[in-house]
Amino acid sequence: MESSGNDSYTPQSSSTKQTVEQEFIMTKTLLTHESDEHRVDCKILFQAMENIMLYASNSNNAVDVHTLDSIENFAMEETLEHAIYKLSRAILWGCHNTTDIHTRTLVLLEILRNYRWDAKVVLILTAFAISYGEFRLILKVYPNNALAASVAVLKNLCWRNFEALRPQFKAMEMLIKEMVELAKCVLRFECLPLQFVLNDDHDCTLMADAKSNIYLATYWIFRSTLTSASQITDLIAMNQEQVLFLFHFSWNSNITANAAWGLSSLAIRLSGISSSLRMQVDAYQERIEQKLYEKLMVLLKDHTKVDNQELLHLFFSLNDDLPLKDSSSQEKVGISKLKQKVVMLLVSKPDLLPTEQTLLLLQQTHEHPHNKNIEQDYEILWVPVSPSETWTLDEHISFDYLSNSLPWLSIRKPWLLNSAVARMIREEWKFKEKPLLVVLDPLGSVSNYNAIDMVLIWGPKAFPFSNSRERGLWEEESWNVKLMLDGTDHFLTQMVEGSQNICICGSGNLDWIKEFESRIKKLKNVGLQLHVIHVGSRNSIESMRTTLAEINKDSFFTPIKVQFFWLRLEKIKDSILQTGQIQTFTNYETLLKQVSELLDTDDHNTNWAVFGRGSSKDFVMLKGNEILEFLDRAPDWAKKVAALGFVGAIRSADDENNRAATCDHTTMVPCDEGMVQGPVVCDKCKRVMSQYVVYKCDGSKSNDQG
Repeated sequence: MESSGNDSYTPQSSSTKQTVEQEFIMTKTLLTHESDEHRVDCKILFQAMENIMLYASNSNNAVDVHTLDSIENFAMEETLEHAIYKLSRAILWGCHNTTDIHTRTLVLLEILRNYRWDAKVVLILTAFAISYGEFRLILKVYPNNALAASVAVLKNLCWRNFEALRPQFKAMEMLIKEMVELAKCVLRFECLPLQFVLNDDHDCTLMADAKSNIYLATYWIFRSTLTSASQITDLIAMNQEQVLFLFHFSWNSNITANAAWGLSSLAIRLSGISSSLRMQVDAYQERIEQKLYEKLMVLLKDHTKVDNQELLHLFFSLNDDLPLKDSSSQEKVGISKLKQKVVMLLVSKPDLLPTEQTLLLLQQTHEHPHNKNIEQDYEILWVPVSPSETWTLDEHISFDYLSNSLPWLSIRKPWLLNSAVARMIREEWKFKEKPLLVVLDPLGSVSNYNAIDMVLIWGPKAFPFSNSRERGLWEEESWNVKLMLDGTDHFLTQMVEGSQNICICGSGNLDWIKEFESRIKKLKNVGLQLHVIHVGSRNSIESMRTTLAEINKDSFFTPIKVQFFWLRLEKIKDSILQTGQIQTFTNYETLLKQVSELLDTDDHNTNWAVFGRGSSKDFVMLKGNEILEFLDRAPDWAKKVAALGFVGAIRSADDENNRAATCDHTTMVPCDEGMVQGPVVCDKCKRVMSQYVVYKCDGSKSNDQG
């Protein structure tokens, strides 16, 4: 087996000689570089390449798989597959070329002269990984796989003994590991927004030193790739007798030892460059993150901004002019699309929200009939943040599916989100596990740190989704049937607004629900108009959901609508509590009491029913056995419906059973406002009040007129 060129590395005693060598290599390497015109989505491609290297070395690490279709090319006339194939051919040619290895390295660099430095190292390693991975795979499986054995015969890899070659394989694995680690440093450096640290001559000098290491790293990765590929080619060229000779006479032969030493010395050289470059990148990254973090905090609190563009640029566009994706058209979008708009940043893990929350959010922001009035004034932008620094395969799959399915904007490559931005989201916006909907006003200031509750409750009515708007909405609200059902189903909302008599019934007992339904049918048979909606319980089992779907089929209140109902109730309580902590509003105690009572009743597995109409404050809630008992007394109170209304008739029937409870509350109705039409309900006990005529002498008014 012939040596592929002397690449052994001996530490130089003279630092001057080492510097001259480095300057020579940097000069020659730079001469092969023309422009940064061609860029590649390096992070995903790097992960795919690294997986091959790890598994070829018998690593047990989990593997992430991506197709080349998911890896973006920028300003490239050729496909990524073709570029990699062309490199593979060039590496193979370099292995058989008789010129010195330095010249062959420069030839490889020339092929990628119009690529960024991070793309150069990732592409050359990817091209090598394909042949190296195939080589190791065949060796690993051919003894037990007929197809692999057939290929091994044609490739001359049917070896019986590897012991003589083990040092060489170990040295190659060590070199490959150092190539991958050095490439990581190059990728990290090229992704840094370096404009944040170029403030003076000292910074520029440090930057020049770092770039020198980038050029050296690129050169030695290319050269190491050629050396490794050449040794693989030499191994394939060996016949069985040569392998046996090495095995039997390895103690007397220096061939394998020299080959292993050449690879090991290269690994030492790469390790030294990697150590130096890693320290520089770490220092730059720390400085940049701190400066970017500080800049973000200043901009978020700056109320003199003219628009949101500078802030959004720091968030998403430091390394990409088109960082967003429109799922409906699959087009790349720039941040200019968000100018002068309310921007709602939906921050979550890559798997987004629980299903029912996602669907309700979709219904309230995309499918709501009133949304068309404001859809040009705001945008929802999905910002997935992974719990770890490296995205998993499941996270990539989830993001790809959801970002192509949901009608919102999303970050095109959220795995490239700057770590300072991710830190700010976690520390300042308190993002942990639960999703956030952070609202930026048209000037880029935070107007609400989490508007998800108010959007799920009110939908487009909550625009512009600020904290002050949320307080204003609660000031206007009262507890009624409309608030309970609004947003769960748009058809049902129209029905509620039409002032129909509504009964919302909650129970986790199927037998009880059937008893309730049988009595309701009797009421309808005698002409009473009542629309009943069964909402089960929060923890309804599948059989319960099926039964509810059958019972609710006339109102189209499907199982998912039932989930919407309970989700909105929970969000109503959360919103009331959160808003009340900042500033108590008029109806705070009443609203909190009513929603808490309903949720607590469900928690105790108690059957309940609420009777009411639209946005009227007048409603009746019955619990447990009193519900069926009340329905059994229908002949007694049904005749009062025409005079008192449905709710008034229910309350009058309830009064007859609770005569012991007394109330002396009075309400005065001025004569000049006209006599009240219909019953008047007591504000305290909610019973129908008796009517009296009171005459009052207003002497002061008479004197003024006289």
